[in-house]
Amino acid sequence: MTVPARICAMLGPGAASRRAMISTMQTRVFDTGSRSGPENDAIDRASLGAADGTALLRFWRSAPTASLGAHQVAERELRLDYCRSRGIAVVRRVSGGGALYVDEQQFGFSLTVARERAFPGLGLAVILRRSGEALAGGLARLGIAAAFKPFNDLEIDGRKIASFHLAARGPALLLHGTVLMDADIRTMLEALRVPTEKLSPNGLAAARDRLVTLRECLGAAPSHERLRAALEEGFAAALGLTLRPADPPAAFDAPPDSADLPGEGIWDEGADDGVEATADWLEALWKCEGGTLRARTRFSPDGGRLDRLALAGDVQFAPADALARLSGHAEGIELRALAQRVESWFADAGIETVGFGARDVMRVLHLAADKRRAIDEIGLDAGEVNALMVHAEDEAPARAILEQASVMLVPYCAKPDWCKWRHQDGCTECGLCEVGEAYRLARERGMRVTTIVRYEHLVETLGRMKRDGEPAYVGMCCSNFFLKRHRAFRDAGIPAVLMDISGANCYELQQEDQAYAGTFQAKATLNEDLLRRVMRFVPPVRRESD
Repeated sequence: MTVPARICAMLGPGAASRRAMISTMQTRVFDTGSRSGPENDAIDRASLGAADGTALLRFWRSAPTASLGAHQVAERELRLDYCRSRGIAVVRRVSGGGALYVDEQQFGFSLTVARERAFPGLGLAVILRRSGEALAGGLARLGIAAAFKPFNDLEIDGRKIASFHLAARGPALLLHGTVLMDADIRTMLEALRVPTEKLSPNGLAAARDRLVTLRECLGAAPSHERLRAALEEGFAAALGLTLRPADPPAAFDAPPDSADLPGEGIWDEGADDGVEATADWLEALWKCEGGTLRARTRFSPDGGRLDRLALAGDVQFAPADALARLSGHAEGIELRALAQRVESWFADAGIETVGFGARDVMRVLHLAADKRRAIDEIGLDAGEVNALMVHAEDEAPARAILEQASVMLVPYCAKPDWCKWRHQDGCTECGLCEVGEAYRLARERGMRVTTIVRYEHLVETLGRMKRDGEPAYVGMCCSNFFLKRHRAFRDAGIPAVLMDISGANCYELQQEDQAYAGTFQAKATLNEDLLRRVMRFVPPVRRESD
């Protein structure tokens, strides 16, 4: 018998038939202490399968673990080699949302309830808000004034102190998360490939300034017993729980069976989603309100039909197989009929989403289709178009943006560390690096070209470009930076074609803070051949002063 089956048996049969007889939401409360990441994950999955009229509130701690959202692509979100080398377990949660690093310095909680009993008639977004308010009520009992930050964080003056996620399965619902008692920020940033944008709304603060811990708030981390008592009171008062201390079911002491653990990850070769990486797959991403949507696509030879599709992301929704079902529903559809197909599916499938919808799915599919067109229109192969990131609020295709581009933005990290111009806006075009060729290509077209020397400089430059009415621009940055700092590109509202840089970058070397401050030392690499081919479609710029 597997762990989930053993746990369900311990909790007893026939609970659903007793639901109407229970006048208050009886809640069994227990603490399972410190466990490995896979053990905690197995217990949460089993608890979700066992939810009935008696709710379960479990407190726990975890050995160092990288916790991947249910629908994320592992290789895009985690530094897997780093985790393996440091003995950090990797698990795929049953809940959606983004990747997290958890360890003994965080205090975990898992609440499993019958959804309609605890949150009758409420959607997932409202449940997340109510849950956040309950958690904030618990921290208030320690004298800490935290506020809910959509869709799954608690913050104090813009600094995150807790995060939580939801999973729904049939009539059951699991809310689980962690509170930062203290934080090993260095390990956290090194384990996660892309620190989530929600940790840094404006992108100006270092990681340690984007988090706040109970130790910092109170002068010392509270005892587990004190924190547990405060959270119990907060959940009970806000959600109407009648708490009953209990011992953990005996099955919780069993180690997880290997068969109970999820596969290595979506899109990984051999993963259970059946999508293997091949050279002709086209990938696209779209940053929506609820997170990042990713699409891996393959089109018909003429580009007019979507033949294969896999969707992923750090978004939250129910049921858990919704994106997989949508992918199958969209395959084989002509592009001209795809929007109607997706919209009708969202209307009829009964999917609940948090911060995204049919339009967001169509945006990521549109970006993938535009990459397929770029293969024919710009003469690129699949690998080259996958290195392009297009930002356009009006869904303009890449070629149309290039034909309007009047500015080029170059990252300073692409200049050699010996170059006196590395941390300055300018270039002598000495011919000893790819940046000189970028400047030459821009200047021969009359484009304004700027070397971005720090994040604040990017924000200032985009603001000036917007005021000057620049119609579009070409730029270079790594895809991690584009995702994490998407707010700056979005707020500027200027169409852009960005080329991914390779080689040493601040994310791979865990030097994001140095990069934002303009002190990153390693050199990234521009794809000079791709740059030349893209710039062929940028015509000479005619300005009023010409």
